[in-house]
Amino acid sequence: MSRSYQDFEPDCQYKKGEAQDIIEFQLKDFRKDQLRVHFGSNGIITVSGERPVEGGKWIRFRKEFTTPKDCKATEIRARFSSGFLYITIPKKIASSHVSQLDPPTPVQQAATASPSPPVQDKGKLKQENSVRQSGEVGGESSTAAAIENAVSSTARQKWSISRHKMEGKTAMKMGAGLVIVAGLLCIVLFYVFKFYDPMSMNV
Repeated sequence: MSRSYQDFEPDCQYKKGEAQDIIEFQLKDFRKDQLRVHFGSNGIITVSGERPVEGGKWIRFRKEFTTPKDCKATEIRARFSSGFLYITIPKKIASSHVSQLDPPTPVQQAATASPSPPVQDKGKLKQENSVRQSGEVGGESSTAAAIENAVSSTARQKWSISRHKMEGKTAMKMGAGLVIVAGLLCIVLFYVFKFYDPMSMNV
């Protein structure tokens, strides 16, 4: 005689966690031998069950879940207790993720702390300050001397130009005076020879 089945949907919750996922079924009036949990090579968990009810009928259910890629397939476990079915799916935890969760030790905190600035000798600091100040004073003196030399050089150039101009003017005046004197001498000689008669000396 064939069985008459009636499908039903059991209460189910899929709880995700960092270390593991848990699938919880509420299966009242079911026995352990009436349930089946199968994990396939395709990464799918199949949960099914069936039991008889009044009137010679049977009820049944079938659920499938896809496991996460980082799960530990060989450590999947199922446990039935007091009308509840628990399926635990452990996950692989990366080492970098674990290091982020662990608090740093006092040694790590001391290593990562910024080093304190070195303590310098007060005598060295005073000596360095005096050397720096003397260098600044020397730099200011050399700058003032350079400015004074530049000003003196400019003044000498102006004085030399003025001197050359004065000498040129004096030479021009002297030349003009010589020309005038030569002209006057020529006029005097002209008149002397004009009025001088050499024949009168013989008489």
